[in-house]
Amino acid sequence: MGCIQRFLDAIRTINEEFELAVTPNGVTGTVANTSQTMMGSVRLDASAFESYEATTGEIGIQTERLREVTRMTSNSDTMHLALDGTGRTLDVEAGGVECSLQMDDGVQVPDSAGLDDADHPSVCVLEGGELKRIMKAAGHVATEVDFRIEHTRERFVAEANGDSDRLVAPREAADVEELLVGAVPVASTFNLDYLRQIRRPIHKRTEVTLALGTDSPLLVAFDIADGAGHVEYSIAPVVTSDDDDSDD
Repeated sequence: MGCIQRFLDAIRTINEEFELAVTPNGVTGTVANTSQTMMGSVRLDASAFESYEATTGEIGIQTERLREVTRMTSNSDTMHLALDGTGRTLDVEAGGVECSLQMDDGVQVPDSAGLDDADHPSVCVLEGGELKRIMKAAGHVATEVDFRIEHTRERFVAEANGDSDRLVAPREAADVEELLVGAVPVASTFNLDYLRQIRRPIHKRTEVTLALGTDSPLLVAFDIADGAGHVEYSIAPVVTSDDDDSDD
């Protein structure tokens, strides 16, 4: 039951509506916010479940409807999920509670392939607690944060510039879990509101991968369910147009 709750928490941080894909290898939730500036793919492998047997199917659904079932049960209860043959009903049973959840035809499903389309020549891996500290500090200064990986100095840098204050948080290769530096420096700016949205499902000791390009979406990836699940978020950068940079 606990892995299902973490699965739902990782999805609902972006949107309550998502597409649930069921295969013999596990389940995957695909989600996007209304502006398509944040996308997510949350996977639970078959090994995350006490027992698992499934055929392939997809259904659009809301996290709140599943969470209502989990609230009536305990973490020690076993949850049974069954997608009916028509792909329009998800039958759920846990802790003596049974319900059938109907497909939500209004769910906007993003193209999950877009998570892998961006160019990410450099990667930084750091603990979730460290990433949260950086985001919290940047939030005291500005509404946006610059992430960059400097290839000559081989370090990850977060920088936030407000109207009067400035934050610079450099992390050398020895300060992070892993740093893969590309042939050229990379830098992108991101809205801190989007980054704050994804903080909750990231645990302090979880290794978080940040894949960066220049003016490219940020890929944030980490494991859940003791490695039997995986989360990937894609966050669009703040791109300044040429008109914004030109003099009036």
